[in-house]
Amino acid sequence: MRRFVRVIVPSVLALVLVSWAFPAGATHNADRHDKMDVLFTSPNSRINSDLAFWGKYAVAGYYRNDQSVGGFRIFDISNPAAPQQLVDFPCDGLQADPILWDRDNDAIPDLLLLAVDRTMAGPECGAARAAHDDPNGWEGVRVFTLSDNPANPFASIQQVQAVYTDCGAHTITAWPDLDDNRLLVYVSSYPLRPGPTCGQVNGPRVGRDPLHGVIQVLEVPLGNPAAAHEIAEPPISYPGDPDNQIDWCERGSGACAPGVLEPAARACHDIAVNVKLRLAAAACAEQGQVWRVDQNGIPDTAHPILISDDKVSSGGTGNIPGAVDFFHSAIFNNDGTVVNWVDESFAPSTGNECPPTTDWAARPWHPAGTHKTGRMFFSDVATGAFLSEFQVGDLRPEPGAYCSAHMGMPIMGVQKDLLVNAWYMGGVDVIDFSNPRAPKEVAFYDMAPFGPTGSDNWSAYPYQGPTFKTGAGVPIYASDGVHNPNSARGFVVFRARVGRPSATFDHLNPQTMDG
Repeated sequence: MRRFVRVIVPSVLALVLVSWAFPAGATHNADRHDKMDVLFTSPNSRINSDLAFWGKYAVAGYYRNDQSVGGFRIFDISNPAAPQQLVDFPCDGLQADPILWDRDNDAIPDLLLLAVDRTMAGPECGAARAAHDDPNGWEGVRVFTLSDNPANPFASIQQVQAVYTDCGAHTITAWPDLDDNRLLVYVSSYPLRPGPTCGQVNGPRVGRDPLHGVIQVLEVPLGNPAAAHEIAEPPISYPGDPDNQIDWCERGSGACAPGVLEPAARACHDIAVNVKLRLAAAACAEQGQVWRVDQNGIPDTAHPILISDDKVSSGGTGNIPGAVDFFHSAIFNNDGTVVNWVDESFAPSTGNECPPTTDWAARPWHPAGTHKTGRMFFSDVATGAFLSEFQVGDLRPEPGAYCSAHMGMPIMGVQKDLLVNAWYMGGVDVIDFSNPRAPKEVAFYDMAPFGPTGSDNWSAYPYQGPTFKTGAGVPIYASDGVHNPNSARGFVVFRARVGRPSATFDHLNPQTMDG
């Protein structure tokens, strides 16, 4: 779910800050890869965002910042090496992060949720984009039902509900509560810019916290999705943080746009869950936190069982060395003993380095200085101890191209702990973190330039539903076109030659480990 990329122009950030001036032209003229092969691409001149899977189907969200274009595509991936596009459904609204569900157990998804983190004139597909601070605007989660006739699946797609959420829905996480025949949805968002009821401009007008200060939980009754509604707003704080907020300007001029961005936030970006263990790992901008999930499906955000913070923004008390620009995403290993935190960097791509260097502004709790950012970190869930860090820098990408950790998930059903991740222009890789103190890359694919950039990946997931018709390997699905949609490869399929999983799964939603 992308989530944090920037473009420092007046129309800034459709996510968290999409903003960097990317270099024209990469220096390698051939794909670089090891133990991974690219099998399929589907160029579509869009920013391709997140992916979700059910049975032999995949849904891929997309949008464009510079055009009123957005929606999702549905692919038949019964042969992962040769997907067939079945649907291209226009429905503008950034970022179009999806959740898929099958309510009648026929292996064809019939429920789709789509996140909208951009003020629209109304909740319906076809609504125009509105001014971000339009008090009459709408942003939140759209709910669709999909026809699941095996002879003609997805012939009918109907929006049946739209749930407004304060500050929009930047990312969404599914928590299945099948005993109560419902799907809970954790909505992460933050006041990036003023919204209809969000931030310092409009928040106080309606009694909202200008910093946001919550996640929002929706209930979607599986028997009646049209009755979807919000049921809770668990509070968010940053224990031990000097000012209990993330200050964009603290991260240097690249992250700060006074008059365009809100000055600060207290909120979460991504929430990953392990349903069996009733754990949630929340990347909450300024901190990473692990929560217990109560029997009612609501995470106990007020009492984190683990807080991970960096040395710099915590005033020296954090256990992660150096600085973290933005706690963007998280994921557990298969047995829930290790949590992976991803730092999406704010650094502009003005140098020839990866990881990028962010110039941090001075604050009372730390001096001004430069710090390497854009990495991932591994922590012990039981003790909170920092275990290691990882980055693809010095190997990829080419000089001058931007790279930062972004979105991924572990490979389930294997004996090792293997993490798939997208690194923007650093490509897609597989990391073995079975020894979390010494993670190592065991496969990668970095595309050669096609237009202005090579690899340009938002998310990458190992979905072990349909398997390859011939040969071993794990299917890895990725989205491409984050920074240069005109040269997007769209929906991409790789084969990772890292063994054959001992288990298959019938669905995968981003951030939800429920297999």
